[in-house]
Amino acid sequence: MTAARAPTGSSPHRAPTRRLAGKLAALLAMLLVCVDSRAHPHAWIDVESTIVLSYDGVISAIEETWLFDELYTAGLMEEIAPDGRPQEAALGKFAARVIEDLGPYGYFMRVTADGRPVRLAAVTQFRSEMKGLQLSLSFTAPLDEPVDPKRHAVQFSVFDPSYFIQMSHRPEAPPTLKNDPEHHCRVRVERADPSPETILRAFSLDRGASPQEDLGLMFAEKVFVQCG
Repeated sequence: MTAARAPTGSSPHRAPTRRLAGKLAALLAMLLVCVDSRAHPHAWIDVESTIVLSYDGVISAIEETWLFDELYTAGLMEEIAPDGRPQEAALGKFAARVIEDLGPYGYFMRVTADGRPVRLAAVTQFRSEMKGLQLSLSFTAPLDEPVDPKRHAVQFSVFDPSYFIQMSHRPEAPPTLKNDPEHHCRVRVERADPSPETILRAFSLDRGASPQEDLGLMFAEKVFVQCG
């Protein structure tokens, strides 16, 4: 992951809380550093996804690991570990706060079956840790009702709706399946292909603009799961 992705020549500032009100916790919005006032996104997260199958081949949950870029991590550390030494207890509290705030927003995930939304149950398994200079957040998002990927076309995306944070799977770490010895499942990632007009729209918003809830979806990857 490349940490220094803000345009050169930009002056450091802190984005106002309303920028991500309710998105990845208002806490995180206050900690954005070294970003240009007119450029989206402001932070980057490498996403790792694991689709969890039950013994009978239905999808019961999706495990997520998010790795924050180094610049974003540095800003977060000012809140989590002001003395520069993140402790396990502090990281645990951070994870709990983020998960709680993300709950009303589906944990930045959109899951569908045959095009119909699939609800996620409350996340109760989560943790945060440091991996080198980067902060990692892991959690398990259970489906409210399991979905049979042999009978339904299952798709999901992981994204910040307002596109202040870009979230994507690295090509070398695509989504994987757990407990798939004999269900013959396949996972395919469709990269986002926003139009030039959409890109211009994203990068022309200034810091006084209200978050645009549909913007992130236009830059979101689509993950397709097929079995049988």
